[in-house]
Amino acid sequence: MIWPFDGDRGGVLALFVATLALHAVFASYVVAGTAYVLARKNAIADEVRTRLPFMLGCGITAGVAPLLFVQLLHQKRFYTANLLLGPRWLAVVPALIAGFYGLYLAKSSERWRRIALVASLACFAFVAWSWSELHELMSADPEWAAIYGAGERFYADAQLAPRLVVLAGAMATQFAAVAAWSTTERRGLAAIAVAGRGVSLLGALWLWHAGFAVDGPARGWLYLLGGAAAIDTAAWLVVPRRDRALHVATGAGAAALLAAVVVREAPRVALIEPDHGPSGGVLAFAIALVLGAAAIAWVIRAIAPSPPR
Repeated sequence: MIWPFDGDRGGVLALFVATLALHAVFASYVVAGTAYVLARKNAIADEVRTRLPFMLGCGITAGVAPLLFVQLLHQKRFYTANLLLGPRWLAVVPALIAGFYGLYLAKSSERWRRIALVASLACFAFVAWSWSELHELMSADPEWAAIYGAGERFYADAQLAPRLVVLAGAMATQFAAVAAWSTTERRGLAAIAVAGRGVSLLGALWLWHAGFAVDGPARGWLYLLGGAAAIDTAAWLVVPRRDRALHVATGAGAAALLAAVVVREAPRVALIEPDHGPSGGVLAFAIALVLGAAAIAWVIRAIAPSPPR
């Protein structure tokens, strides 16, 4: 199999990568979509504002699977980082709840629209920062004792800020890719997608300067990420003039997203805890995934309005 899925936890790691990428699609739509609705007032913004609460629900639901998989892959490190951050880490839950209700308020009330959007965006930024902080803390094994002894509840790392810059740019591009499929006015979305790639590139250079390195077999995924992002950007430049270019942009963007998740996890692959025995987890998850997808498809079909006769 292809690295890093050729190890004894390769199946779980593959599911983690796939489900995290799916979660990233919904999360990107919500975060970047909230910023878009806050900055713009047009037909696209009205449609996005209507969809935001639903998409946040999808994002939270889709985030359950990668959360479970990361606990399987990094059980001791994940729970250690949770305990070190303590109550401050638990603030992620009320922040998500506040952001969720803020989107509903922005959807239903024009008077409170701007305030609710700003509050929701602040909540989502806090959650993104907290998850990135946890990601870094999980790998900071020698520093755990000092952090615990000092009673610190925040972990500052040189790679934290550039990670958030990379994430912000990628979210903008992913939002544009999803929103573009429901409108024919794609010039503004194309500009957002290209600008997002530029921001991600600047953040990646900053992250590399801060010490992030990809070595060995992980470089193949880095090359795939760079190539897919370049094709995606080129396609977005053509999207306003050619509708079919959106298919290329979407496909290349999906490839870039999957490669980015693998590159993100590359430094932690060596830290994955070994499998201590056979378990039917991967097969059980695959079966549950198929059954769940079939049930959701049936529900959507059942509640969809009938076409006019």
